[in-house]
Amino acid sequence: MAARPAATRNDMSANYKILGSDGQEYGPVQLEQLKQWIAQRRVERKTRVLTEGAADWTILEAVPELAALFAPAAPPVLPAAPPPPKSDGGLNVIIPYKNIRALTAYYLGVFSAIPVLGLPLGLAAFALGILGLRFQRKNPAAGGVVHAWIGILAGGLFSLFYLGLIIWGVSHILGRSPQFQPLHHH
Repeated sequence: MAARPAATRNDMSANYKILGSDGQEYGPVQLEQLKQWIAQRRVERKTRVLTEGAADWTILEAVPELAALFAPAAPPVLPAAPPPPKSDGGLNVIIPYKNIRALTAYYLGVFSAIPVLGLPLGLAAFALGILGLRFQRKNPAAGGVVHAWIGILAGGLFSLFYLGLIIWGVSHILGRSPQFQPLHHH
């Protein structure tokens, strides 16, 4: 009996024999049954197969009508991230939320007008204002120049005012103390 030619992609009636991982031969099975086994993962790309009419065993992924079933699946297409907003609508100019140093300096500078708290808040506002300006120079989009300057000026002025007030108060108290009175010669 003459050997039949090897099955082609269009020959759906071709039969295949599979060499299982247990060493047993399975089949003959038709192409559709073999596709089901692949889908069920009962066989894999390196499973040995003998196509009807072929002289030698090969692996499933080398059989043209089955190779596409073993092609790597395309990665899932994720929806594109929305583009970043072109502008924040000017909000960063009003409230420089991207430059927290300048924003904090502003509030500390404003609150440094509060007696008793003025000196420490003013010093912190002054320092953070300078840091806010440095940050803005490195990151121009961060904004906050005006807020940083308000922190520097208000913090600096109120710090000087309260420091002067403290020095004046201490010198006034010490000036009234009898031990610090200058000696008068008669």
